[in-house]
Amino acid sequence: MMYSPFLSFLRLFPLIFWTLFCSFMQAVFLLFGKKYFFIFFNIFFKGLVKILNIKLKFHGVPVKRNVLYVSNHISYIDIFILGSCLEGLFVAKSEISGWPLINKLCHLGGTIFIDREKRLNVRHQAEIINSNICSGNNIILFPEGTSSDGKQVLPFKSSLFSPIESKTKKKCFLQSISLTYSKLDNLPLDTKFLPFLAWYGRMDLISHAWKFLGLGECEVIVNFNKEKNFEEFKNRKEAAKFCFNTISEQLLENKKSVEIKDKIKLYEFKYL
Repeated sequence: MMYSPFLSFLRLFPLIFWTLFCSFMQAVFLLFGKKYFFIFFNIFFKGLVKILNIKLKFHGVPVKRNVLYVSNHISYIDIFILGSCLEGLFVAKSEISGWPLINKLCHLGGTIFIDREKRLNVRHQAEIINSNICSGNNIILFPEGTSSDGKQVLPFKSSLFSPIESKTKKKCFLQSISLTYSKLDNLPLDTKFLPFLAWYGRMDLISHAWKFLGLGECEVIVNFNKEKNFEEFKNRKEAAKFCFNTISEQLLENKKSVEIKDKIKLYEFKYL
């Protein structure tokens, strides 16, 4: 596994062109209303996944309507992955709304910004999310509140599960998604190489993204876990605990599976 500055430079041009083209087309399609909103939304992210050479391995099937998707969060790459396979609006922290250029893309993508520091706004934010779900939209949520190093799932913020406690929840669903960054250049990711993909803590976004552009193929396992109706949970804390446990267990299972397959390959190679 090697980083190539030349590859970073080579990928930059199609990335810029693709972003500008899809942004323009998304702006045009927004004029035609909600019906066409996700056409270029999904096309844009599918293109990013292709340009960045991200190999996705899917397990399970996503629910299509009135869904609150809940996923663990490892990197900005998560957004590309989920945006390429789901029709849903992302929920992001309010700080991102002040990031140049990125905030424009978020606006075109209908991102819902929430301010976690102002507790008085929590109910209002929950109402916005819930009204979107009840009207047929899907919401994509990262309840950890920030990205992690990918080794484990951080505690979930139960306040983000407030829509579970809404009165109109009969036909609304909660589906957890487990993202596992499994390989880089066909080699199992270990603690040493995981930071090449995981973006967390005080890592600089621009330098991290530039190095990521110069890497080879990365493999990500996407598990769509079994959905649950909102009515199956007593409150938001129970829902948060359920999703946390489901995602954590699947993450551990995926890592063990990758390790076992790698050991089998090494064993077979030894006796060739």
